[in-house]
Amino acid sequence: MGCSLQYDLVISDMDGTLLREDKTISERTKAAIRRFEAAGGRFSFATGRGVEASERYFRDLQIRTPLVLLNGSLLYDPTTDRDLVVHPMDPEAVAAVWPLLEEAGLHLVVHGTRRAVVREITPTIDTHLRLDGITVGVQPDLSPATCGTIMKILTIGEPEQLDRAEEAIVAADLPVKLVRSYEAYLEVLPPTGGKGAGVQALLERLGIPRERSLAIGDFLNDLDLLAAAGLGVAMKNAHPGLRAVAQRETLSNMEDGVAAVLEALLDGREVGRPIEA
Repeated sequence: MGCSLQYDLVISDMDGTLLREDKTISERTKAAIRRFEAAGGRFSFATGRGVEASERYFRDLQIRTPLVLLNGSLLYDPTTDRDLVVHPMDPEAVAAVWPLLEEAGLHLVVHGTRRAVVREITPTIDTHLRLDGITVGVQPDLSPATCGTIMKILTIGEPEQLDRAEEAIVAADLPVKLVRSYEAYLEVLPPTGGKGAGVQALLERLGIPRERSLAIGDFLNDLDLLAAAGLGVAMKNAHPGLRAVAQRETLSNMEDGVAAVLEALLDGREVGRPIEA
């Protein structure tokens, strides 16, 4: 049934891509996803969000394909609530990176496979929680020795603080992966993390060749997402650094760019347009 589709899997970033600025998915996009899946395609998303922050969306869309969560540290099956691939951070790496994050004055949100914890809910962290629509545990003695299994550390701060922390971590040559997921966010992942690794694991599980996959994103943590797919599509609102590596461009998230991609595939049209220099 899906043999007429050019791509068997479409995987989208969420914030700034699948989601509008009010964190909703448009009816047009929902309808396009349903039509694409009815035609035999598979739709999924790759996001820095965890299970709780993603749940209302995958339930609303009734997604059956595994999801790439926590920026690739977790491959999750929404139909069975099972973790399929888990990449926790090495405790020694956490212990080494922690003081560098604190020295930069960053707010830390520590994510396990299901729940995040913080030392305290600062106004900055509270704003983040409201945007993601999640709750967190509060653990005043939070430290590398007390935080348990860590999938990623989200840090929030001013760009210069993030730059300072990133430079210190790179200079220390620590075994972690760093991604910028928003202007105010620097995320610390295991070296085996990243959305690209998550997509590779997903393609293996589904038995879909890389060239039959299409990825859509908008920010720098989507660089390896687009690189892992057969076709990388940037949103019109994408960061210049992502546009530089994408092959095509679709409409912005406020113009239902993901829906436009799916509709083009269903109609047998070319996806998006070439990216202008």
